[in-house]
Amino acid sequence: MPLRRPAPLFLAALAAAILAAPSPAQTTESADPNDAYARNRIPASFAQGSPTSRVYVHVWNPPADAQETERTKERLAREFGLRPGGSFEQFHADAALAHVKRLPWVKEAEVRLYAIGAGGEVTVVLLVTLLGAEPKPVPPPAGAIGTGQLGQLPLLWKDDQGMVKLIVNPSAGAYVDRDAFLGNPGAFGSDPAMAGTLTHLEYGMELGIGGIFQLGDSPFFLFGTGSYVWSGTLGADIYSTTSSRGIGAWEDGYGGLLIAPHTSSSSFRLTVGRQKFSLNRNFQIGHVLGAANGGDRAATDLSPRNAYDLVVDALYQVGRLSFQAFFARANELPSSDSRTEYAGVNVAYTDSRTLDASLSLIGIPHSKGAYPLPDGSRLAREGLRSVNPRLKWSRAFGVPGLWLEGEWAHQWNTNYSMSADGWGLWAGYTFEKTPWKPALLYRYAVVTGDDPSTSTYERFDNLTGGVQRDWAQGMTMIKLSTNRNLRTHRFEASLRPKGGLDLSVDCYDFWADTLNNLGGQPALATYASSHLGQEITPTLQWMVNANLFVQGLASYLVPGPGLRDTLPGPTHVWQTYKLSLYWFY
Repeated sequence: MPLRRPAPLFLAALAAAILAAPSPAQTTESADPNDAYARNRIPASFAQGSPTSRVYVHVWNPPADAQETERTKERLAREFGLRPGGSFEQFHADAALAHVKRLPWVKEAEVRLYAIGAGGEVTVVLLVTLLGAEPKPVPPPAGAIGTGQLGQLPLLWKDDQGMVKLIVNPSAGAYVDRDAFLGNPGAFGSDPAMAGTLTHLEYGMELGIGGIFQLGDSPFFLFGTGSYVWSGTLGADIYSTTSSRGIGAWEDGYGGLLIAPHTSSSSFRLTVGRQKFSLNRNFQIGHVLGAANGGDRAATDLSPRNAYDLVVDALYQVGRLSFQAFFARANELPSSDSRTEYAGVNVAYTDSRTLDASLSLIGIPHSKGAYPLPDGSRLAREGLRSVNPRLKWSRAFGVPGLWLEGEWAHQWNTNYSMSADGWGLWAGYTFEKTPWKPALLYRYAVVTGDDPSTSTYERFDNLTGGVQRDWAQGMTMIKLSTNRNLRTHRFEASLRPKGGLDLSVDCYDFWADTLNNLGGQPALATYASSHLGQEITPTLQWMVNANLFVQGLASYLVPGPGLRDTLPGPTHVWQTYKLSLYWFY
């Protein structure tokens, strides 16, 4: 059916946000040695908990001799100590940067972060100015407490032994749904009146404090963060007819130990508590579903909560290898808390240039969740095991801009016969020498469903995996079908017309792996046909400056016969419009 006119509220709000935002040209990014059109610069708080895929060094005033320059970079990399692999921890980066700044032959240094690709991976760049014949400058006082200047906020205090700073992360958004649930909200247990157009506003505010301290001159550091989030929804959304609701609750609350001997090729980091957590490409363990938003917590679309209820994460890095052991319990809604616990190990290797490989072993030692069967019985989720290898090859076959990637997870259960698989194959190409850096990618992905005619359970369990423009397959489709029982073709085209601005269009073609869909939405327990439909999502992601991130998107889910012939009433294109703004201080 033809699409109706896009929601005027969404377009007007998006245009206002773009026109009101300052240009990145007003920041120091114009002096950035990296290609700002190929990489989007992000603040440390935005990168917190994301996978670190690359770390490299840039020297502003390198020695005249090329070999001496390389030796200097290698020495700086050793002194910095931060390495790819594992998740980014901003206080670890702060401690590493402070050490580099204290080196007698370094005049100044800073760290910049870049989001690479759609999966939330982060590149860390150390930028250094070497000291010449001039004397080393004395570091100025830093922090609002140390200087008495409020302009130093959110930094409270900083010296050679540590730092303390405030966490201030407000967010807000406007959202529109038209013909929610394909025009059949009653079939999904929602108010039938939602079949029209719904518009609502959401807000979030995170306030907290965090810091890191070095124990004397030792390589031992203690760090931690505590924060509180208020969130709310103004107006009815697709899950609630309540006009407004909100709540406040603890978000981050963790402490950690860092052992980072200077010039050593190894480091160890242990964190314990409530925190954001993800693993590799976010296929099975991701930060988005680590904390539930919506329900009484409100802010379903804005998602201001990301912290798991509990994470114990131990990361040991040596050279290009990282070894990780973890335990995590997701922060689910109290009304539907399955008390599921995840534990596992992850081994990763990266050369920060062409090769990125990982192998994860994940288990569920405890859960109240269960998988329903056609005969009315249920299989316990507890006892699930998963093995998950992944390999990414950049500059494939020596071709700049070409990358290939493959990931696979096989799941079984120690208590009964289970054999489920999820996998994806990517091919991507970036026109690196073309203005606006156009890029294309294609992925074919399969997450298996259960064939009830066999004695083995085969439906894939996505655990807490899924991130926008990656393993969250379809911004609207995910509301009908999580990453289970799907075969998906995904095409994406993107442009970067200015530093920090990414424009993309994602197109999905969805097919069911099996017609049996028990364990999904009750209204879709059995599909009438395997072709479920298509979704197209144009998206704007803009890191306006170091403090403001804007995301705007429109998504159109066109039902295929698998949805159209299964639902009881006439189906329509589900239109969604989102504008989200996130500030970081």
